[in-house]
Amino acid sequence: MKVILPCLVLLCAVLESGSQAQSRLGKGTGTDNEPVPSLLAASRSKPADKKLGLTISTQRFVCNTGYTQKLCDEQMAILRKTLEQYPLAKLGDWTWVLVRSQDWKAIILPRGLDSDTTAFTYPPKHETFIEEALVSPVPGRQWELLLKWNMGRLELLDFAIRHELGHALCNDASERNANRVAHLLQSGAAVACGVAEEIDRR
Repeated sequence: MKVILPCLVLLCAVLESGSQAQSRLGKGTGTDNEPVPSLLAASRSKPADKKLGLTISTQRFVCNTGYTQKLCDEQMAILRKTLEQYPLAKLGDWTWVLVRSQDWKAIILPRGLDSDTTAFTYPPKHETFIEEALVSPVPGRQWELLLKWNMGRLELLDFAIRHELGHALCNDASERNANRVAHLLQSGAAVACGVAEEIDRR
């Protein structure tokens, strides 16, 4: 199983049945077993409020190097507001890392991820990385993402989070299953991981 999970496939995309931790955006990567570098030497956001499944004792919110405390707090507030809609308590210990857009491609491209990937999850360390452009307008990058995905920034943020939660909640590298869970989360239905797993084992 590959361990770097690129995020963000179009809602209507038909994914190949053999996809393993690779969306239509990503390319095969020879560095899947390479640990994601520790990006946690950064300013930390203020603790999140405990509501709608957001558990402050187990959810950590960290900004990558390059952030001021003020900017980190402002952008983290947007990320947390979206996350609060979803059952984060089921994740257990988890870290959400915001990365400046100016640093994003230097992180994802060496790992074989497509330049339009805007989030990815690293299960061994219970970390999900989110690009700044999803929580704040970034000139140039914002236009690139709009052209690629035809979604507004906040819509894209919501889908990216749901998709990554699909990987994280089910500990599943399959893009197809992550999309299925993303749809369940959008509709407010209970997340079921076992169905797809049973089908895959047949």
